[in-house]
Amino acid sequence: MRVKKTIDGSTWETNMGQAIDLINSSNSILFSGDIDPDSVGSMLSLSLYLDQLDKKVFLIIPEPLGDNLDFFEKIISYNSIRILRTPEEIDTVRDEIDTVIFCDTANTKLVPLYPHISKSILSKKPNVIEIDHHFGADSEELTDYGIKLFRNANANTEIIGDILEMLYNENPERPNPFSQRNIILGLITGLLGDTVGGKVIHYKEDYDHWMKKLGGQLKNITRWRDSADDTRTEDCRASKFGDPTQILDYLNKLTEDQESCLNSLNSRVEIKGNMGFLSLLPSTYQEVNGVCQSFESDWFVDIMGLLLNSVPEKSGHAGVVIFEGKNAEGEDCVFIKLRRAVDFSGVDLRTAEDKIKELFGDLYMGGGGHAGAVSFRIHRLDEKELLTRLENLFDFLNSAIDSGGK
Repeated sequence: MRVKKTIDGSTWETNMGQAIDLINSSNSILFSGDIDPDSVGSMLSLSLYLDQLDKKVFLIIPEPLGDNLDFFEKIISYNSIRILRTPEEIDTVRDEIDTVIFCDTANTKLVPLYPHISKSILSKKPNVIEIDHHFGADSEELTDYGIKLFRNANANTEIIGDILEMLYNENPERPNPFSQRNIILGLITGLLGDTVGGKVIHYKEDYDHWMKKLGGQLKNITRWRDSADDTRTEDCRASKFGDPTQILDYLNKLTEDQESCLNSLNSRVEIKGNMGFLSLLPSTYQEVNGVCQSFESDWFVDIMGLLLNSVPEKSGHAGVVIFEGKNAEGEDCVFIKLRRAVDFSGVDLRTAEDKIKELFGDLYMGGGGHAGAVSFRIHRLDEKELLTRLENLFDFLNSAIDSGGK
């Protein structure tokens, strides 16, 4: 596979035109991508619009999305969009798929069920559109053919917004996608998810454009029930998103028990020079299992997102969080996630990849991301050995930060 590169100018315009033509001519479209607010928001927003154009749409989402994204599940269910969760369910539609759209995914290792998608669907050479904003590290094209829509963006949903604008502007007799709350909710959620709620913005002009457009539309088209009508509680202001702030609050909501767990783990963050560090390996769970549920449980997913943001802030520069899990192919691994603090931009964290490869050799499984947030995966190994090797990573990152990232 080829390394992803940004596309712009006339090539971007050509690719966008080809993608629009292909979407218009397709009848049955399969969406897939790494599962997070941006990728799911991208898949959901575009699939909702295509569903209105009488196209069959399918979303590959292997696991429930969790409490903080349960409104996506409700939107999908309400609109009768079919979710495929298993290889067997993918096989039931393999003969009718004419186009596959991959969203917001750096490489094939992050695509859920990719080996089966490749065997069952891609082997038939359907049309493919890849939409992404990840570059560097081990980002690569997911297929060796197809239309590529790769460009710098704050979130993948910004690119989806461009696609929806073109689809509508070329055929203004169609429904306006930006007059529909659920599409707007998907786009805003992706943008908030990939910018840490608007705190980490790489392309401010683009961010301001989309938040003004989408946020304004959300406020304009959200309708509230009359205060005297008590029959429709789902339309009250406490349970219905009317502006981006409410969406962000929902994404960050925790139960009292989850708050206790978050506070306990935050108190365990170590400072390694310029780095904050938190281990969520089994030995840590043994010490906090009185206040935390399993680190691999759905209950913990929302806490994890907040920890990834809070650990770097402890040092003011960057942070590392490690935990055990499974990669997109279902293999056991250890995740090493690095993020910069909100107000720090002095080092490109993607430069840590070579050091991790050096430290772990054949244990390295892959990784990638943005300059300010990267994720690497290695095969599991003895916990003490892992922590010992990571000390060298901290030395490397501290040196890079001290030298201004040079």
